[in-house]
Amino acid sequence: MRVALVLTQDRGGPVDLTVALARELAGRPGGPEVIVAGPEPVTSAGGVDGLLRPVHVRSKADLRGARVLGRVLREFAPDVVHAQDRRAGLAATTVASAGAPVVATYHGVPDGAAGLWVTEGPLAGTRPAAGALAVVAADALVARRAAVTVAPSAAMAAFLRRRLRVPAARVMVLPNGVALPPARPPGGPVRTFVSVGSFAPAKSVAVLVRAFAEVAASRPRLRLLLVGDGVERAACERLAAGLGVRGRVAFTGYRTDVPAQLARADAFVLPSVNENLPLALIEAMGAGLACVGARVGGVPELLGGGQGRDLVGLLVPPGDAAALAAAMAALADDPALAPALGRAAAAAARRFSVARCADEHLRLWRALCRRDLSAGSR
Repeated sequence: MRVALVLTQDRGGPVDLTVALARELAGRPGGPEVIVAGPEPVTSAGGVDGLLRPVHVRSKADLRGARVLGRVLREFAPDVVHAQDRRAGLAATTVASAGAPVVATYHGVPDGAAGLWVTEGPLAGTRPAAGALAVVAADALVARRAAVTVAPSAAMAAFLRRRLRVPAARVMVLPNGVALPPARPPGGPVRTFVSVGSFAPAKSVAVLVRAFAEVAASRPRLRLLLVGDGVERAACERLAAGLGVRGRVAFTGYRTDVPAQLARADAFVLPSVNENLPLALIEAMGAGLACVGARVGGVPELLGGGQGRDLVGLLVPPGDAAALAAAMAALADDPALAPALGRAAAAAARRFSVARCADEHLRLWRALCRRDLSAGSR
């Protein structure tokens, strides 16, 4: 079997997932022949030497880039084309050769339209911006062209069926996966918190900075490590300075050594108000960090236990700095809580390994090649 994984962005969650999948599958004896058609990736998931076919589709109107993608796909002649980001889905369903089914992974609803799907927090029920609504309409069109739309979380699958009207038989829940780092649960109360992600408004990093300042005011040993970059980074740096904690908050910028950054901390915090099934949280769980996450999108599917499982992290209302501060204070004060949650998170993360993720993708692709979707559905 030959599989073309298509990207149009060079960094971010879809890139991390795609590279991890490609590396996992390429290293399997007798596995499928895999290429990555897209730009050179900037990721902590590793290199793609020998797998990359350089393609740059810079916008939805980039006809030249689409033609290059079409030529790469014709030359490779894949059995399955799997688009891994929004623009890749649009391009792949437009240019993929007849006979090769296209799969599109739906990683998330645009922040400007988050009110259509999140059920809690400041974005719940908000009116979509016109531009974001147009993006969601294009998403629905891509889903109708694709043979299967992959949803990384059950929450996203429900949105695809309910709001985008994607037929249930053509929606598959395939959770994200990562190369799990060594698990090193904390040995006592938390001293360093870490968060990994962009400084986009919906990531709510400012809420985390405010919560940390409240907790740190009476706990001088606490530190916060913020890994990532984006439009709100400078504002968050000013906020930390204004709250008197700038010397205790490290802003690392964008990093490709995320496992090493996680190893510097005891607990991971995800304050986002719009998320699907975040890879950074899965990686932090695998590292054995005690995890705090906003109760949004697919995050409860990672931290909330379910199916008889115990809670493996602390869930807080999205956008609520006071609740976030209370959870962080509990981790800083209770010597048994962080170690227990870290161990539970590491155990739960095994369900989201890249090996298991690759196995599930293989089942779907093989079912598509047999034209038997029921074999790949979940």
